Amino acid sequence: MRFSYYKRPLFLLLMFWVACILAFRIYSPAGASRAQGPLSASGVRVEGRVAQYPVHSRGSWRFTLEASAVEGEAADISFMVYARDMGGASYGDKVAFTAGLAEPFNYAIPGNLDWRGYLAEQGITVEARADRLAVLKKAPFIIRHAAAFRANALKIFDENFTADRASVLAGIVLGEKKSVSDELKTAFQNSGAMHLLVASGSNVGFVTFLVYFLCSKLKIRKKYSGLLALLFAGFYVLAAGLEAPLVRGYIMFLAALGGYLLDRDSGVFQGLIIACLAILLIEPAALFDAGFRMSFIASYGITAGMTLWDGLIRLKGPARSVSRVIMVSFFAQAGLYPLMALYFHKISLISIASNVLLVPASGIIMGLGFVTLLSSWSGFLAAFVTSLTGAGAGAFIWLVKAFAAFRYSSVMVSPPSAITLTAFFTFVFILLHAPLIGFGKRRLYMLAAVPLLTIFAAGFLPVKSLVSVFSDSDTRSVAVRQGSAGLFLFNPGINGRKLSNCVLHYGFRSVEGVFISTLARRDWGGLGELAGQVKIKKVALPYGALPEELREIMGALAGAGTRIERVWPQDRILIGELEIRPDWGSGQDPDRETPGYTGRGTEEGLDWHLEGPKFEVRVLADGARVAVRHGAGEERFLKNRAGEAMELEL
Repeated sequence: MRFSYYKRPLFLLLMFWVACILAFRIYSPAGASRAQGPLSASGVRVEGRVAQYPVHSRGSWRFTLEASAVEGEAADISFMVYARDMGGASYGDKVAFTAGLAEPFNYAIPGNLDWRGYLAEQGITVEARADRLAVLKKAPFIIRHAAAFRANALKIFDENFTADRASVLAGIVLGEKKSVSDELKTAFQNSGAMHLLVASGSNVGFVTFLVYFLCSKLKIRKKYSGLLALLFAGFYVLAAGLEAPLVRGYIMFLAALGGYLLDRDSGVFQGLIIACLAILLIEPAALFDAGFRMSFIASYGITAGMTLWDGLIRLKGPARSVSRVIMVSFFAQAGLYPLMALYFHKISLISIASNVLLVPASGIIMGLGFVTLLSSWSGFLAAFVTSLTGAGAGAFIWLVKAFAAFRYSSVMVSPPSAITLTAFFTFVFILLHAPLIGFGKRRLYMLAAVPLLTIFAAGFLPVKSLVSVFSDSDTRSVAVRQGSAGLFLFNPGINGRKLSNCVLHYGFRSVEGVFISTLARRDWGGLGELAGQVKIKKVALPYGALPEELREIMGALAGAGTRIERVWPQDRILIGELEIRPDWGSGQDPDRETPGYTGRGTEEGLDWHLEGPKFEVRVLADGARVAVRHGAGEERFLKNRAGEAMELEL
């Protein structure tokens, strides 16, 4: 692989198309995505095609629908549908139902998934809630049988294995990870093995190789063996849900096998470019999907890295094999670290080492999973294979948890800035191509020094102060960032993990001060979990009888070194250059009347007044309203509404 590869027509075409997608996103008219017209709360008849395998969660089925008609009129809209009863419908079926339409539900908490924004990236701006679907037309033959195979496979796993083992097998074999428990999912994240629960190119390669191998043993000609392998692999991709990693892998194997059958070396890099271009031509919005980006960056790292570095390995035998596995793991992970920090606020420090064992082990589990499905028709053989597969899955889960148990297996991190992200990827590009540039040439080290110095310098750039308001169903939280000096959080009643993501999102791993307006649980319910994720230096809360749960949280915080302070209106708290004063509850929220503060009721609350060198912030009415003044300027008010996060620079 040489630099000339980046001048080839296919690569240039891909770059041009990516630029067009980005330009359309930047310059498209605001609000264009909301052109669906007025929404009706109930009684709307919708017809369309089920565009993905339905997922069952919290008592309802969720799936994307490509609507063809709404109230009898032709439509070309994508819906996110929630249905209590699928009525026997599955992927590819044409269905009809009566539903209420609304804008997608959302709690926009900084640093966390913006569900409404995520759906908008996929071209979905409407959600429909229905009771029961009616199937108008079943999916085409091949899709119908792929869906049946998938359903039967998941059923076999569920009926023959424990919940954790069944979920891991479903993830490795079919990419179905929705049933993985939160505890096990965290273990996979901390060990750097979360990608193994997503069906990817390795699965496609396994099916392709297996079919081709069996055909060759049956003396079937090379051309027909290749075609059969691609047909079975295509069936598997349909059954596994047509996810981006699967489609990428299938197109790459299609290009590679096509070149092999034609006695031409098509090149892995060319196959990767073809796969990426094909997906973006069909679905341009995939460019903004985290899974798509991570899949292609990991594949690019392995392709470029191993092509250029593999020849430098002088070892032989098992040592060479082990070193190659380590290199594959390193090149796959190198470009993923900033994306993990950006999307998940966590990176696994042990991932390069863990994947050396976990990736081959997952291949064995995948093989056992397929054998389990193929042997399910036989009594004695099925029992033996099921026992073997169960033991293998159990050992694999134990290994994942063992890597995750290391003290620094993973660390929570703040998302990188655009400058840091660009500099990091520039450094990775130089590292991948170091053998081409030449290890004995000074320019290699000069080129590598530029992005490293940029990353270092980015840490000294000034950070703007801001106030952010956000909420869930009943909590109204406020975050105030005082430049790079610290973060202050009001009313930590939202899920603690989401709050910790918010803290990391604003560039901190600790909170200077947490301020609680009332003793009602809505204002502190996430504090205990938040304290387990980030350091809290000080907590200020009103006087009054503490609920038992809050008393336990305060005790644990005090034991960890957090300063706890009970305050009364007009007290003064000094933290650095900030002065924080609690005040009588203003009662400006019509939904929560707070006439003052006596210290006798959990619903009574305090307002908070922060005064810094250049700004003032007042948190009013239990966080429902925030008043902001910058310098001698006019006071502005922000209203804290559920589902809407707002930021204002100070």
